[in-house]
This record gives sequence, structure tokens and C-alpha cells, in this order.
Amino acid sequence: MFRTTIATAVAVTSLALVALPAQAAGGITCDVGASIAGAEDTIKQELTAMGYTVDSIEEWNNCVRAFVVEADGSLGMAFFEPGSLKLVGEA
Repeated sequence: MFRTTIATAVAVTSLALVALPAQAAGGITCDVGASIAGAEDTIKQELTAMGYTVDSIEEWNNCVRAFVVEADGSLGMAFFEPGSLKLVGEA
């Protein structure tokens, strides 16, 4: 029974950690604008020039969602307006 309790606790904790970034980013939206399709490389270069270490980008909820490498080496997310690349939020 003790092993089952520990296994359940580990499973619940793991699930919570996986869901946390999605919940943190849930309230972020951007104005409807042009699609970033075809401009990913240019946007990645612009964000790099702004000081971000960008792993990848994608369009998400009308925003540019960038997966960025944090100072400690972990992977985080930052959200930008598609046209101006103004920072909208971080998760």
C-alpha cells in the first residue's frame, strides 16, 4: 500500500509539472494579424538580435510563441506580437 501511495503521488506531481506551462500561458493572446508562416527564420533572427536564444518558434493564439533557452539552460516560452515582436508575456 505504501508503494502504491508513493507511485500515485509521483504520477500526480509529474502530471502537474507537465500541465503547468500550458496553464501559465493560457491567458496570453495577441491581436489578430498576419500569419508568421514562411517568416519563421526571419523572426528567429530578429529575436536573436534582441538578445533571446531561440530554440524554435510557432504561431499560437495569434502570437509568436518562442521557445527560448533561459540563463540556467532550461527551456522556457516567451510570447510576442507578430508584427512588432513586442513581448506579450512569458511562461
